[in-house]
Parts: sequence; structure tokens; C-alpha cells
Amino acid sequence: MPKDYGASVVPAEQESHPAIRVLSVAWLTGTLAFLAYNLVYWLRIKRKQRSFRRVSNPEAWSIVEECRSLFAIQWPVSLFTDSSIQSPYITGVVRPAIYLPGTFGQEPGDASRLKHVLAHELAHYKRKDTAWNMLGSLVLAIHWMNPFVWFLMRRMKSDREQACDACALEVLGEEEAVPYGMTIITFLKRHSAGRNQPHLLYFKGMNGEKDIMRRIRMIGSFKKGSYKFSLLAVLLVVLLGAATLTNAPVSEAGTSAWIHAEQGGKEKLFEDGGFLVYDNLEKGARMAPFVFKVPSVLPDGYAFDDLSFHIQPLTSSASPEVDINYLKARINTSSGNMHLKISRSAGLEETYEQVVADEKKKFDTMEFEEGDYAIEKAPISLSGTEGLQITIRMLAWEGQPERYYYIWKDQGITYQLESYGGLRPDDYERMIASMKLPDRELNKLYENNDYHGRTITYLFDTEDIRRAQKLIGYDAAFPRELPGGFAASGSYVSRKVNFNYPESDQDSMRMLLEVSYRPIKTDKSAGEQVEGIKSVDFTQMLNGSMYEDMKKKGLVSFTRIDGERNNVKLQPVSIQGREALRTEPFKRDGTLSGPNAIELVSYFWLEDGVCYQANFAGQAPEEEQIVLYLMQQDK
Repeated sequence: MPKDYGASVVPAEQESHPAIRVLSVAWLTGTLAFLAYNLVYWLRIKRKQRSFRRVSNPEAWSIVEECRSLFAIQWPVSLFTDSSIQSPYITGVVRPAIYLPGTFGQEPGDASRLKHVLAHELAHYKRKDTAWNMLGSLVLAIHWMNPFVWFLMRRMKSDREQACDACALEVLGEEEAVPYGMTIITFLKRHSAGRNQPHLLYFKGMNGEKDIMRRIRMIGSFKKGSYKFSLLAVLLVVLLGAATLTNAPVSEAGTSAWIHAEQGGKEKLFEDGGFLVYDNLEKGARMAPFVFKVPSVLPDGYAFDDLSFHIQPLTSSASPEVDINYLKARINTSSGNMHLKISRSAGLEETYEQVVADEKKKFDTMEFEEGDYAIEKAPISLSGTEGLQITIRMLAWEGQPERYYYIWKDQGITYQLESYGGLRPDDYERMIASMKLPDRELNKLYENNDYHGRTITYLFDTEDIRRAQKLIGYDAAFPRELPGGFAASGSYVSRKVNFNYPESDQDSMRMLLEVSYRPIKTDKSAGEQVEGIKSVDFTQMLNGSMYEDMKKKGLVSFTRIDGERNNVKLQPVSIQGREALRTEPFKRDGTLSGPNAIELVSYFWLEDGVCYQANFAGQAPEEEQIVLYLMQQDK
């Protein structure tokens, strides 16, 4: 009879060594305890956070919005503070919330450190460190008996902080490395006594003196573009498998020949000439040389136009000034404007005397005598604000409406408001009574209006480019330089009138992005360029049916200086197999152009629903080489 081998081996397979059973129970108990600890901690933190106070300082919120824009974060960022918080940290996998110590802001220099703190915490959010931190806790819960895992997680924390420092500095720029390092040291001194609470992603994030020195040395030697994958993070992927650590790239425009601003970062792209102008209050107020208030109520039909200032006063004795323009306009008609001049140190009498001098100069230019007009001054008091009302009366012209200037001082800032739109005194008074510091609600009110006959906004850095991308409706990119020695020198967002002739009022409101290129000056090329290509303008906007219409008709219509059409013939051309339309040489204003006007040539092509135009001032054989380079943009 055959032997039943199966019966003799089954009991042996079902039994396990008692030590294995003990270790299994110990492992499971430890895992459950670890998970329970993390759950209790999370619930305790969430309960405690309900009592935290939301930060209301408008200056702090301005810095929050700036940092959010620098990292190209779409979700709003919440900001809280409480005395129980010992060091800044961030929570939220999707909706970020940053928590600051209650004492933060009470010591000298804290305001300047806030940008560094927020940048570091948002670098954690951008890198998804909160999610990886949760995953790391799960890995530890499973592998808590493995000392090698504890070592790797400890190193991960240290490398994570260095990676966040590099990520933050990649966005802030090399020039912020030393101030950023000093902020780190300040927090280490302030919180070196330790914490009696567990942490998630604290700004401190240290593992001893050696890690501190590693971090400071990295900050001190930081170079733009040095933000790389962490070698230890990659090693952890291989060793653990369950926990993948990655550095979400915050690509700076400097890593590519093309500007891809939507990837985050902030880099100055063009020279501003010492003068900045913005079409939105949020950026303008943040960049301005001092803090100021603006009206939260505007007269019917008026809208914000632009905000401008000189980075440095024009003369050593001049006061820093901010100019805000308002416009009563729609589509292609304008019926009034207002001007608010804001100065940090000018007094009421000084401002009044300057207004009188300016008005007299205007009348002298128009050859009016002193008896033809009157300038009257009267004190005003509105909502506790003392000021002056200046009335300009035209005595020589019957029926001419009075003009007004209102001047007042608030918290050391002098405001001067004037209008050329027939506003009444009560309009001015409502505006003055509504003055407040910029906030989110005002930022929405103070954006570009619906007047197509103006350049909407000039662009100076990658943050401005990101705003431009939202205005034109897609992630536009452009190169820093063109073949033949041309470098980007300026950029702006404008309306379709600067692309071709608009076919209707609605068509005229469509937006475009234009970048201008000028020859790179060298010692050999110094001086005015006489022959060849003098400049290139690269323009792009959503196509609609423009390209197809131009191709079908064989012509393009540009807008002349008098608003009429300038029709220019087009010819299809092939550039290394790519289709384009090329104009014959033309002058922008056609028959209205002067004899010295430069002849232009434009190329049009279509890709992915976007119509592109390369406009050359002056001609040379390099035209098609430049167009081909623009067609083959890196994406």
C-alpha cells in the first residue's frame, strides 16, 4: 500500500515557532499603536487649530499673495497665528494653511523675514511634502521594528529641509540667500529651547548641529539652477518601495532658452528704466516704495486704469510718489479721467502751492490772463480727515464747469485727487470717505478696464508673464534671444488692434502678448544699425479664424494711425516644410506714413489654435531662420 506523504507533512507546515508568533503580535501591536498615536495627534491638532486666529494684517496678506504667485499655486493660502505655536509650519495636501507663532511680528525685522518663512513653507507644499510626510508615517508604522528605516526617515527629513531651502531660493533668487540664511539662524536662536509638541513640517526641521551646518553651508553656496533631486530620496525609493519621495520641479525661466513662466519662479526679464507701471493694484501696491490707501468707491462709469511710480525719485529733493489713473471709458470711447497722486513726505501747503504753480503754467501756455480764471482754496474735514479743496473757475468762458483738486493727509501720506470728467464735490467726498488699504476685495476692483485703446500692462518679470497668460487665455512662451544676435527687450499685453484690424467691437477686445527684440549691443555693433533687421516683434494670440481668413483673402488688414484699414498682400511660403504667410514690404500707416518710416515685413503661422506673428523692421536673409526658430519653440 502506498504511503500518504501529504498526511505526514501538513501538520508541520501549519505550525510556526513560538518566537515568530510573539514577534508577529508585537509587530502588529506596535503598528496599531503607531497608527493610533498619529490619529490621536491629528485629531488633537485639528481641534486645537479651531481656536487659532486668522492673520488680518494686510501687509502680511500681500506677501502671502506674492509668494503664492511665485510658486504658481492656484489654491488660496490660509494664514493663522497662535501663542501656542512655537515655529512656523504648513498643513494641507490640497488647500495649504500656514501657522505662525503668536510672537512673530513683534520683534524688529520680522516683517522682512515673513517672505522667507512663507517661501519655505510653500516650497513644502509645492514639493507635496505634506503628502510624503503622511506616507512616511505609514511606512514607519509598518517598518517600525527596522532601525534602518528610522535612519532613512531621519535623513529624509534633513534632506527634505535642504531641498525646500533650495526650492525657495530658486524662486526668491540668489540675492536672497544671505538674508534667507539669517532668517533660519534667527528662528534657531528663538526656538533652540526645544518644543514640547510633535511636529509635521516645521520651518526649523533640524536633526542636530551637523544638519544645521549642512543646511547653512548649502544656503551660503546656493547657485540658481542647483535645485536637484535628492540622492537619498531616490535611494529610499529603491529600498522601501512603499514610499516614493520626489522633488516637484519649480523650474526657473533661467533653465531654458524659452520663458515658461507658468512653471513658477520670479525672475526679472526686462530693464524697467527706473519706472514701473501696472494694470492691477495687487502687484502695483506690493512693488510700490511705501504703503498707501485707495478709494474703495468710484464714481459711476469710472474704473481703474493703471498705477505707476519711479523706483527712485527723479531728484534728490523729490518725495517718493505713486500715481494712480482712473478712466471713464468702454471699448473705444473715453469720456473722463481721474488722477490720484500719492506722496510720502509732501505737506498740504507744499502740495497746494505746487498745484497753483502747475495750473498757472497751463493757463500761461494757453495765453490766458490772471483775470480769466480763479483759483480758490477752502479747508475740508471728512471722516476726521483734514484737507483742502482747490476750485478752478474759468471766468473767461461762460458755462465752463468748475474743476476741483482735493488734498488731504492720512497717516503721514499726502493724497491729491483731480478729475477732468465733470465730477461734483460729493463724488470726491464719497471717494475720500471710502479710502482703505488694498485687500483682496479691492484687488478685484482695481484691475484693467474694458478700454481697448491702451496697452493693458507692461511685463517686467515672470510673475507678470503668468498674469498675462491668464489674460490671453493660454500658457504663452517666448525665447530670451533670437538667432542673429537679438535679445528680448520688453513685453506687454494689448488688444487685437495691435495684431491686425478688428472686425467688430467684440473682436477688438481680444488680447495678445507681444515681445520686442533688439540687437544685442557689443563694442563692434555700438551705434545705430543702418542696414538689415533693426528689430523683431513676436506677437501671439488665440486664432479664432484669423489665419484661415487671411489665407483665403490673400491679404491682412493692419490698423492705421487714423483708425482706418491698411490692406497688405500676403503670399504663402514654406519654411522647411512649415506653412506660413508672408506680407510684401509695407509701412504701418500706409499712405499716411512719412518718407523716413521703416519698411516692415510680417510672417503669420498657426499652431495649436494660436496665431503667431513675427514682424521685422528692416529686411535681411536671416528672416526665415528667425521664423523657423520661433516655430520650433520648446514646450
